[in-house]
Amino acid sequence: MSRLERYILVNAATAFIGILVVLTSMIWLATALRRFDLVTSQGQTLWVFLTVTGLSLPALMAVISPIALFIAVAYTLNRLNSDSELVVMSAAGVHPWQLFRAPLLLAIAVSVVSSLVTADLGPRSLLYLRDQVSKVNADILTNVAIPGRFAELEKGLTFHIRERAPNGVLLGIFMNDARDADRQNTYLADRGRVVNSGNGLFLLLEQGSIHRGATKSRDGKTRDTGSGSIVEFERYGFELSQFSAAAETNNLRPGFRALSDLLFPETGDQGWKDDAKGHRVELHKRLSSPLYPIAAFVIAFAFLGSPRTTRQSRGLAIGGAGATFLGMEIIGLGSGGFVERSAAFAPLPYIVPAIAIVVGTYFSMGGDPKTSIPEPLQRFADSLVARFERLGTT
Repeated sequence: MSRLERYILVNAATAFIGILVVLTSMIWLATALRRFDLVTSQGQTLWVFLTVTGLSLPALMAVISPIALFIAVAYTLNRLNSDSELVVMSAAGVHPWQLFRAPLLLAIAVSVVSSLVTADLGPRSLLYLRDQVSKVNADILTNVAIPGRFAELEKGLTFHIRERAPNGVLLGIFMNDARDADRQNTYLADRGRVVNSGNGLFLLLEQGSIHRGATKSRDGKTRDTGSGSIVEFERYGFELSQFSAAAETNNLRPGFRALSDLLFPETGDQGWKDDAKGHRVELHKRLSSPLYPIAAFVIAFAFLGSPRTTRQSRGLAIGGAGATFLGMEIIGLGSGGFVERSAAFAPLPYIVPAIAIVVGTYFSMGGDPKTSIPEPLQRFADSLVARFERLGTT
């Protein structure tokens, strides 16, 4: 690798890392604030809060990396052109491939890392996140839940105790489970305790009853259909590990499965039978994800990789690159709906970035893509630039 290529690679990589950190931090803060009740109302430590919110970062960074790479390459090329470095390189006879190769290596590295994250690290972190949420819920029940107050373990699941006895025994338990859109259950028990057995984490209720019968209609209002029932029990185990990684593997949603599980499902896997379409969408989404960082780089280079003088408008090139990249992302994300409808659309997530790579590479190596800009638009952009320059001098 020549000194020129190393110079471009270092600038692009530095910009990429900075943009990735900024974008990830912004989205992480937005999502972390929703879970801040772990510290405020649920009495968890700051370490638990950071652990629960930070476990989603690998999957989040895999989604953001193509966007960060596109912005980084576009920024680097625009800065090189603004400093007239691209013009000097072109005048010195530097071939476009020499400029193309350095950020291409960065795009390949981002693609490889994103593939590793989506294949195993991302799903593994999500599973661990479920396990941590389950432990938090158990901790709320045994240590944090305040007698006489209602605590929401998750949306639709409300918990209440009358008092707390020694040895972790809970007295006067009330629990309302309204997570099911069709039916809600209310659990009443004299006492209970959290038990961690070999089969998972359970809230063991004693001397109580289950009240069933309230249903939710389509308008979202709760009505009693009159078909309810009351089931009394001496002992009943309410499974808390259903929210954690300790749950059975074949009950996992597609996003929680490793790539190997999606490629080679076990025989008789109930999860595949229940949601075969969702698994198909997730599989092709994972396999096509390495193409998007490369496509993002190629699009940016095709529009901004050629030198332009300060008298030529570069705004249209930047706008065209952004619109093309945004269109590719929208079509790529929307292709999942077609794949879910029919397996015949499975090649679609691969075709969209592949076309962007082929066409973008052709323009990058074959000439100046600015010639595709209509002349009236070019004159209009130049006139706007001239007007702003006159306003700045007055």
